[in-house]
Amino acid sequence: MTVSPSDLSCSAAVDRHADTRTAAWTVGEQLASKLVTTPSLVVVVGSYHHAAAIPVATQTIREALGEPATVGITSAGVLAGPEEHHSGPTLAALAIGGPGIRARSFAFDVKDGPPDVWTRPMVRSRLKPASPPKLIALFADPFTAGSTALPWVFESAVPAGTPLMGGLVSGGSQPGTNVLVADDQVRNTGAVGFVLEGAIEATPIVAHAGRAVGPPLIVTDIAGGTVKGLGGRPAAEMFDMVLSGLKPDDRARLESRPLIGIAADAMNQSRGRGGFLIRPVAAVDRSSGSLLVPGAAPRGSTIQFQIVDGETERQDLAMSLDLAMLDDRPVLGVLAASSAGRGPRLLGGDTHDAARLHARLEEPPLLGFVTGAEIAPIAGRPRLAGLGLSAVALRSPFRANGA
Repeated sequence: MTVSPSDLSCSAAVDRHADTRTAAWTVGEQLASKLVTTPSLVVVVGSYHHAAAIPVATQTIREALGEPATVGITSAGVLAGPEEHHSGPTLAALAIGGPGIRARSFAFDVKDGPPDVWTRPMVRSRLKPASPPKLIALFADPFTAGSTALPWVFESAVPAGTPLMGGLVSGGSQPGTNVLVADDQVRNTGAVGFVLEGAIEATPIVAHAGRAVGPPLIVTDIAGGTVKGLGGRPAAEMFDMVLSGLKPDDRARLESRPLIGIAADAMNQSRGRGGFLIRPVAAVDRSSGSLLVPGAAPRGSTIQFQIVDGETERQDLAMSLDLAMLDDRPVLGVLAASSAGRGPRLLGGDTHDAARLHARLEEPPLLGFVTGAEIAPIAGRPRLAGLGLSAVALRSPFRANGA
């Protein structure tokens, strides 16, 4: 079968009606009217206002499109086209298809245990790869699948270099409150996702927001989630030492939002922005000399304190988009995972992720979600990161002239 660019179709739709069923019917009708072919996949993202009825909404949209492979999730915020919706009810979906595209959904739940015990055969049995995947997207509940092993077990199950994107879903503040849907399976735990194969390509687009300040430091003493020693000295003392050497603007940023970056490759002395796993410092306890870091940092690891500012992030995303645009194959659509630490608070209302992705990639259909931690390539491996953007541009495998 010969497939041409005109055979491939992608569309997105969004509705902000408070009634979930009304919003789902509208989104499904919009997508069905726009698409030129029956889709292979539909991805649905609903704000937490729609959590109670997101399974019904996902099924309504799926049925309107001929029951393709379907994944639905709840999120604290929704990216749709050039807009980001961080408050108020929002339901959005993206559908993509064509005769050469194959898609399958998959699901894991709490009975499968945490990702640390998922084996390669188990993961492959859920993915069911019929050919080398072009993209794997993964959406996980942070309370039951929020392990650093999560991206690695998928990496081990597919050919090297397979794009992997997604992250931890947001919106639910306690276990059992996030909603994950894969076709007709509904979960409040574990993870769901999809596999794309065939006549489709995925170009990763990754932006980091952290800028390292101060010298690299070795973690020499930890206790649970507390970093007690850095370079053999009290951790809080080293934090104050770094603070004292900063310019006033940077000092204010680090004091108001203290962060550490854990070097993904401690042996690499030329670490850039993409070489760190960013973690928040929840508290600086000067009485004990320690730093409270959720998840801590392993003893012996190398860290640097990090500053997050909009200008650093804007430069990083601009460079990533420049690289993506070197490929002249048409962008059919975009899927994005934007960290909860970003949005208007970091980037401002007119320069947020959705607007820049949409404009720079020539206004393709775009869908994204706000994530507690995004899955992004760092130091050559997919990892759970923070404060970044992890997106993929879904492309036709053909040039604009059909070559």
